[in-house]
Amino acid sequence: MELRRDFILTVGVLLAFNILLSLGAIGLFSRMGPAIERILQENVYSIEACEEMLSVLASHQGAVPQPDRNGFRQALRRARQNITESEETPILDAIESRAAAALGGNPQSTRLLVADVRRLIRINRQAMESVDQEARRLGTAGAWSAVFIALLSFAGSMALVRRLSRRVLTPLLELHNTLESVRQGDPYRRCHFSDVPSELRTALKDVNRLLDTAQEVRLSTGGLTRVAAHPQASQGEKAG
Repeated sequence: MELRRDFILTVGVLLAFNILLSLGAIGLFSRMGPAIERILQENVYSIEACEEMLSVLASHQGAVPQPDRNGFRQALRRARQNITESEETPILDAIESRAAAALGGNPQSTRLLVADVRRLIRINRQAMESVDQEARRLGTAGAWSAVFIALLSFAGSMALVRRLSRRVLTPLLELHNTLESVRQGDPYRRCHFSDVPSELRTALKDVNRLLDTAQEVRLSTGGLTRVAAHPQASQGEKAG
């Protein structure tokens, strides 16, 4: 059935566009989530470890007590276990090589160690900025993708609505106008149709046949005068 097919096609395409838009939004957030999680897991933890190492060094002017030395080495171990950038490895090696002398109170080693820790923090912050820019690019790309899909959905919806209007609404309006014209006294108005579903075409043909039958009945019973119905033929009869 063509009419049923048109309705199913229209609704199905609209649903497909909406599902596509939903999947696009889900894909966007599923890609942004890991990027944000990466910032927390990889870089923030390293920066926190560096801050703990600096805190231990800043808390003592000379040699660091053994409990704080253990805390320093634990923080260094966490930073080493959380390497995300290739530049971090040589810096962590330098920190580990200077740790004993710096924790023992050597000023020169402490200054170099602090400089190394600050370099490690700077590397992780730069990595965070890079990941943040990536997340922003994903957000921008996702937003424009959603706009594109929405515009595509709007254009597709308008095309489907126009097709449905041409093949369904316009024939129904033609049927209404025809019946209204006949009701107002025009016995010769008939339904005109093209490119309509077979169900509506059959209905319009049936209406035209009913109107033709009604017209023949009126003519046979004298309901309409020949002068009013066929003025040109009446004039020809007078001329004859």
